This record gives sequence, structure tokens and C-alpha cells, in this order.
Amino acid sequence: MVTQPAKEVKKFYTYDDYLKIGDGNRYELIEGELVLAPSPGTRHQLLVGRLFKIIDQYAQRTSSGQVFIAPLDVVLDEPLKMNTFQPDIIFISNERLGIIEETRINGAPDLVVEVLSPGTIRRDRGRKSRQYFKSGVREFWLVDPQERLVEVFVPGEKDWQRTGVYEEEDEEFIASTVLPGLEARARDIFPVNAFL
Repeated sequence: MVTQPAKEVKKFYTYDDYLKIGDGNRYELIEGELVLAPSPGTRHQLLVGRLFKIIDQYAQRTSSGQVFIAPLDVVLDEPLKMNTFQPDIIFISNERLGIIEETRINGAPDLVVEVLSPGTIRRDRGRKSRQYFKSGVREFWLVDPQERLVEVFVPGEKDWQRTGVYEEEDEEFIASTVLPGLEARARDIFPVNAFL
């Protein structure tokens, strides 16, 4: 008699399970799967810092909402709570400040910005992007440090529609429906330091 190898049973996590993990690592919860989110590198963090400064200055100047920076949990899908991300930059408009809780954002932000890293690029463009769309994020930016460009997406009928690609050399301001009148170019985000 030939025995079959035991089938591996995949564990699905909820936000409550996720909160009980205390091993010192950073994780995200994608469709119930616990995914390790390693610490980002220096270039990534420099870009996140510049983006935060640009968007936070806009939010303060226009009194339009609150800006947050990772790590901060964003729980996208009540009541299942199987999608918990830590976007690099999060903007919540004044009309939706009620989703901000003491320890997390409980619902879809108005704007999510992800800075791509070699280890996260497929996830950011794939599974996470789809969940942002499904949950009702109003605008999604992908910042590519390698190509030195910013892509802006808004919801279409069935998927994201790219409304702009802004390269480092471009003179035009990044056009945003969530942050109207934002006066920032792609070159304001990318460092001139040769080592980065």
C-alpha cells in the first residue's frame, strides 16, 4: 500500500491572530496569509520621508486631512479582518477621520502611497493593489526608486486606471484627485545623492 504525503493545511489569520504575534518581526496580512515585511532600506526610507513631508505640508496648508507614515496597521475588510497592510504613506480626508482609531486605521484610506522595494514589488503591484481597489481606496500611488518615477492610479470600473506617470525630469506637477492643487514634481521626491 502506497501512502500519500500529508497535505499541508494552510492557516488563515485574522487581525486578532495577527495581534498575538510577538516575535519582533513586521508582518502584513494579505487575504488571511501572514506575510513577512522586512525592514526597508535607506533609499526607500529617504523617499518615504520626502513624500510624507510633501503630503503633510499640503494637508496642513489646505486643512484637508491627516497624513500617517508606516508602520501603522490599516485594516481594510470588516468584519473578516483578513487584510491588514502597513502602507508607506496614508492620507485620510477630514470627511473620513472617523476611521482613525488609537492603534490602527479601520477602513480604506483616501490615498495610499507605496514605495517599491525589490522584495515587495510583485506584492505591491499585485495582491495588495487589488485589495486596495476592492476596499475603496480613492487613489493609489506607486513610487519606483529604480525607474525614478511616480505612477498615479484611480479606481476604474473593474480595476485601477493609471491617470499619470511622472518621471524625474518632468516639469509638470503630480495631478491628484485626492490632493487637488498639490504642487510637487517627481524630482522633489527623488534624492540627488549619487549613492542612492
